[in-house]
Amino acid sequence: MKTDKVNDTYYAGFEGEPEIRLIYKDSDESYILKIWNGYFDTLLDCLDQIESAQSNILSEYYAHEGWYEESPWEIKNIRETLQLFTSFDSNNLTEEEAKSLTNILPVIPDLKNDIIILLERAVNENGNVYIEYD
Repeated sequence: MKTDKVNDTYYAGFEGEPEIRLIYKDSDESYILKIWNGYFDTLLDCLDQIESAQSNILSEYYAHEGWYEESPWEIKNIRETLQLFTSFDSNNLTEEEAKSLTNILPVIPDLKNDIIILLERAVNENGNVYIEYD
């Protein structure tokens, strides 16, 4: 029997606001990470500082394609996406950048780590990862 596990930590309190769902699927289960779009957008904007927008997930984000046009949208290169999230360290933000993110910055490290866990699981278990935008 297929089971669904949902983590809505990053969406709680933002009900009614735009929502991003990262979904890991394999033959036995789905794991859903629900994220307020503001957190996800901020994290992707921060990732752009370390990687060119030519990266799979970043190019889709900046072109407003991918999950904006078709939902669910499959992340094709999970390993590349995992490397992108793994390489980001919020401690490397400039003081000005950190100040502009005062309310969001405390959430970013935990969100990044939960995304990494989801992507690692997909890599290790040969599963699929999708992004849904609602």
